[in-house]
Order: sequence, then structure tokens, then C-alpha cells
Amino acid sequence: MPEFESLSDRIGARVHGVNLSRGLDEESWRAIEAAWNERHLLVFPGQAELPVDAQVALLARFGPVLEERVPGEKHSWVSNADGHGTDEMNDGYREGPLTAHMDYTYTPYPADVISLWAEQLPETGSETVFYSNVAPLETMPADLRAKLSGYHVFCAHDLAAMKPDARLYLEGRTDPTAPTQSYTWPLIRRHPHKPGIEALVCTLQQTERIVELSDEAAGDAASRAMLGRIFDEHLYTDANRYVHGWRPGDLVVWDNVALQHARDACPRVVGARVLRRVAVCEAGNAIHDTVAFLGLQDSSVAFS
Repeated sequence: MPEFESLSDRIGARVHGVNLSRGLDEESWRAIEAAWNERHLLVFPGQAELPVDAQVALLARFGPVLEERVPGEKHSWVSNADGHGTDEMNDGYREGPLTAHMDYTYTPYPADVISLWAEQLPETGSETVFYSNVAPLETMPADLRAKLSGYHVFCAHDLAAMKPDARLYLEGRTDPTAPTQSYTWPLIRRHPHKPGIEALVCTLQQTERIVELSDEAAGDAASRAMLGRIFDEHLYTDANRYVHGWRPGDLVVWDNVALQHARDACPRVVGARVLRRVAVCEAGNAIHDTVAFLGLQDSSVAFS
């Protein structure tokens, strides 16, 4: 049976005693599922030579596995190295910093679950930072929580610049008049798969404004002030984050509704960073939405 070690007060558990290459019996899966519902992020260490089919099989327990970059393939790569289907991506996505975000909130289909398996890492190491969207709602003042429940956020993808290190609520889009993928969400969202859980839907990278507080004539000052308060006082705080220091063979699985993630730059000159990605979404495929929006032939060049 698996054993669990908490990673921080609010986020994550390390799962011991599991070899995912051999699959999971139902009793082990039930224990893992219970930890998942509470902790929202699981680290499976020491999964050396994890076959892609085993990673896909684990993620399929959470829901429909996505074909993201290559049609017909249920995995892709997050890498600063050549030869992993990432050559056409711009350098910002390959090796630059990523500000905090949940994947695809600018579409109707944000991922439910994301996993990364560490095949290769720089000798200098690599980290991913995670923040809880759930815990701040439990700890912030009740009057602020009540106020936020009436707001909606406009989330956008700056297609004119494709800046993965964006601070969209402060900077705005490069060309606000240009067509861009966008979606409006309640600022507080009921979790679609975890009854009783609610989560913030606002991120540094993809949230442009609070709709009810937006006033372009005033420079969106009220919207920016409220988002700044949420970010600085409740969301992006030391108490609300877990920093994962990657080791070869780590498989990290996280809830893209309950958590958001970020990273520092990992340039090619410090060594290869090769992470295999498998993701899940029950509602639809955001990559297909992007391909259709951009009028591309397939998803292999959706983020070039």
C-alpha cells in the first residue's frame, strides 16, 4: 500500500511505495485518490524509465487524456532541448520564465489534471512553484470572500506577443484591439470534479481584469487594485506555495483547477530539461480550440 508524506501545510503529498510501471491495484488507487482530493498535488519519486503507457494509464484514471501537440499522441514534451517536438516553440516557452497560471484559462477548456515526468534535468537543478487557489478562500476575511463571489474575470492569451512571463493585469495585451483567445470566468469557481471545493480563477499570466470593476477611462484602476490585493496578500505568498525541486524520475501530478504553477528561466546553456507531459480534461480540448482560432492545420505549431 502507498504511504503519503505531506509536502507543505497547504499543498501536496509525496507518494512512497508505488511502482507505476507495474500499474496500480484498486486498493492502492483508492488511497491515492483520497490523498489527491485533499492535497491536489502528488509526487511519485523514483519512477525511473517510466513508460509513456504507464503515465497515460495513471492519468486516464482522472479523466479523458488529451492529444495536445501531435494528433494521435497522448503525451507531449516540456523541454528546452531540441528534438522533442518543441523546436517550433518560441524561446520564451522553451526556456524562459513562466509567471503563475493555470493552463488554458483563456478557453472554455482549462485542463483538469496535468502531469510531468522528469526524463532529464540540468546539473544545476530545476524547480516548479505551485500556489493554491483553494486555501486563500478559506483564510481571507469573510467580507472580502463575499465580495469576490460576485465578480467575474476576463482571461486572455496575448497572441500578438506570446509572452509567457506576462503580468497581464498590469501590462495589458500588446494590442488590445487584435483578436485574441479569451474567456470570462467567475472569479470563484466551483470545482467541477471535487464536490464542496471552490477555487480562485485569477492568475498573473492570463487574467486581464475583473469585469465588474473594469473602467478603461480610469485605467482599470479599481480592477488592478483588487487583483493586486488578491495576488499580494492572499495568493502569491510564502504560506500559500510549494516549490518542487525536480529529481530524475519524478512524476508530479497536479490539479489545474485547485493549483496554479510557475517557473524560473531554465536556459539551454545550463543543461537539458526534458519533462514528459500528459494532461486530462473532461470538458474539451483547449489545444483544438487554439488550432481552430488560429486557423492552423494541426496543433504541432499552435505555440510557435
